[in-house]
Amino acid sequence: MKIKEKITIVLEDITHSGEGVGRVDNMIVFVDGGVPGDTVEIEITAIKKTYMTGKIIKLIAPSGTRQEPPCLYFGRCGGCQLLQVQYDAQLAIKHKIVTDALERIGGIKDVPVNAVIGMEVPYRYRNKAQFKISGKGVGFFAKRSHQIVPIEDCLTQPESCAQVIETFNALLKDGCFELYDEQQHTGFLRGIVQRTNEQGENMIVIVGNGKKLKHKDKILQAITERIPDVRSIYLNVNTTRGNAVLGRENHLLLGTPQIEERIGDLSFLISPNSFFQVNTRQTKVMYDLVKRMAALTGTETLFDLYCGTGTIGLYLAREAAQVYGIEIVENAVLDAQENAERNQIENISFIQGKSETEAPKLADEGVHPDVIVLDPPRKGCDPALLEMIKNLAVPKVVYVSCNPSTLARDLKIMREYGYQVQEVQPVDLFPGTGHVETVVKLSR
Repeated sequence: MKIKEKITIVLEDITHSGEGVGRVDNMIVFVDGGVPGDTVEIEITAIKKTYMTGKIIKLIAPSGTRQEPPCLYFGRCGGCQLLQVQYDAQLAIKHKIVTDALERIGGIKDVPVNAVIGMEVPYRYRNKAQFKISGKGVGFFAKRSHQIVPIEDCLTQPESCAQVIETFNALLKDGCFELYDEQQHTGFLRGIVQRTNEQGENMIVIVGNGKKLKHKDKILQAITERIPDVRSIYLNVNTTRGNAVLGRENHLLLGTPQIEERIGDLSFLISPNSFFQVNTRQTKVMYDLVKRMAALTGTETLFDLYCGTGTIGLYLAREAAQVYGIEIVENAVLDAQENAERNQIENISFIQGKSETEAPKLADEGVHPDVIVLDPPRKGCDPALLEMIKNLAVPKVVYVSCNPSTLARDLKIMREYGYQVQEVQPVDLFPGTGHVETVVKLSR
């Protein structure tokens, strides 16, 4: 086999990054944009020790689950990976990703994985957009690149994102902004962030390399006249080198300091730097799952570990006796405390620090959890935290994961510690992409 050689193969699988998987002479071939069941003619683009890559030259016989991507920018923009696949098949792919990880990494073959809970309409679900800027206009990063693909709309974002893009393209054309140069660390405009709630209210954040916004009045007038229901306009000052999206300093230019979002009957205030799940509708679905698996009766003490801004703990607090949220990021803890006060929830306390350090301190003070909720970052749980759960002999654990691989690794450890995996429920928070959330119930 040689580079640029053309071969015909049938694709059997797909990766979370949207590459079809086939085999030639017992060697795996990854084909960008392929779909399981496709028969394709490909050109070999790279040959490694254990795999090859190829690009589609001709789609000979399309898979029954292939669709025409509904997005004009799919294949160039790096935001979505699975839009060439029908939505039901996307859910099946995500189910297989979770199942394969549990079997291959966790050695878990005796627990069925529930069908993925998807969205009725798998578009317009994101409440946050981080737009990039180039001389060609507003857009997103290309796949596996920092080149920017200019766009006019995004199907994962609210419909108002088209007005945001149009407005800032017009302001760029009028010379209202000097573009930031990442290499030289010169210029001003680094990006635009749009935050939206379920009511369609918008917060617009201009990310600048400095505190002085030239043409301020013209810019504010354009935003308020062209973008619907703008409640807040901020200048975020980011003078650091590199590609961090936001700096820590914010200046409110117009409107209210925050916008409100609701999950169930809880209210949360969103500011430029606040962490909040980007799919509000599916977040409620996921939190209802956590509530069902926790099965609280009103007498339990619950630890919400890696609690972030406290949303899960607050969602469960009215059904528990006492909740303790532990989070290492100071600003997240401050937001969590504010969220508790806003919702008049008094049976919850938030502690800043490492969960594996602070939870044993509570135990030493006589506070023992009946239920633990884990919601770690993509790297999963610290091994010391899992050992702590074993040592505390916590009877019930609900694990919320954004990474099937590290989830499987941690579940394997928990089973070795005597815990049984009772239910595995994936939830699709990111249609069109290879990402999947999973909620797992464990007990001992």
